[in-house]
Amino acid sequence: MQICPPDKCTGCYACVNACHFKCISMQENEYGELHPVIDEAHCTHCNLCFKSCPNNIELEFNYPSSCYASWITDTQKRKICASGGIGTILSEFAIKQKKGVVFGSRYDKQFTPIITYTEHIEDLEYFKGSRYVQSIVGNDTLLKVRDFLKSGRFVLFIGTPCQIAGLKSFLRKDYNNLIVVDLICHGVCPIKYFKEEVAYICKKKRIKSLVDVRFRGNDRKNFYLSFWIGKRTGKSRCVYNKSAYTQYYFAGFLLGVSLRENCYRCNYARPERISDITIGDFIGLGKDIPFNYSKSNVSSVTLNTPKGARFYQEVSQHTDMLINIQREYSERLKYKPSLIEPSHKHELNPLFREQVLKIGYLKAIRLTLNEVVTKQKIRNIINYWRYIYRIPRKAIQVIVKK
Repeated sequence: MQICPPDKCTGCYACVNACHFKCISMQENEYGELHPVIDEAHCTHCNLCFKSCPNNIELEFNYPSSCYASWITDTQKRKICASGGIGTILSEFAIKQKKGVVFGSRYDKQFTPIITYTEHIEDLEYFKGSRYVQSIVGNDTLLKVRDFLKSGRFVLFIGTPCQIAGLKSFLRKDYNNLIVVDLICHGVCPIKYFKEEVAYICKKKRIKSLVDVRFRGNDRKNFYLSFWIGKRTGKSRCVYNKSAYTQYYFAGFLLGVSLRENCYRCNYARPERISDITIGDFIGLGKDIPFNYSKSNVSSVTLNTPKGARFYQEVSQHTDMLINIQREYSERLKYKPSLIEPSHKHELNPLFREQVLKIGYLKAIRLTLNEVVTKQKIRNIINYWRYIYRIPRKAIQVIVKK
């Protein structure tokens, strides 16, 4: 039995959570992508898995009613957030004021990205930052969401659009005590690639006692893959960092070489949104319409449903540290993809997938992107000397092309 076409499966775990007989498991395919596998010997053919799959039902999408450029003013709280710290301030409000629970992505002890929940403010530090890799939703996470909702608890669920779709299709009804927030998503790499990359770097650099792996931040490591030791919620030290396009995993992600196959035909990369609130980087802010504030790491916040708008208004009125500057949604839409169309598949993707089957991820990504990464390293060196000696940009472009 096939729940949905493999090239449309997002690995959202809705089918796994829906199966009463626990006869569905998520397993890696030959490319390391998680897909559901049914134990036919124990399957009762009740079709709950099929009915819970977001690819098999009509979900409601809403065009945002409002768009804001937003950020929190607490620089320390925002330091390791990807952009404006909006996920953090929403989560704090949900726990403190709503006495609720927050579901989101964090690493487990083995640095596997997972979707889990917390009821404690101090734990939110672990949920901060971007993880440019698929997070495992888990076999019972959506069941826990439903249990909390049925018991009357307020639930804030933050995830990728496809994870939100999986939750909504699993629940099969709306709840007044549920707010879903989706992230503007470029796509995700299989967990297998990320885990192999982390293990390779730790071994090569002899890194022990790793406490964090970051891709973004409101510091000098923004758009760097960086590894940290020390204390995750205290003093930590960076022991490895490489800029995005000089680091093979990061470059593969950004260029669209190594994403899950379904990400290239994402059903949720559109102006209409699946969630109550959408957050992400405000790319293009101030380029065409003046913006009289710092444009560095500002979040885009769109309010997509009346329920989402009411919740965001509550949060904004409760704290002075949240700044919201209203903007036209068209300003954010101009800088695609993600809000207009799925990420494009890079021309090197076929070579990468062919090599993954032959030599595995680590060698495949390095073979595929060797020329791209080498050129970027040369550019970085030249740009450094250009800055020091004020070499004209046109001269640099001639050198790089050669």
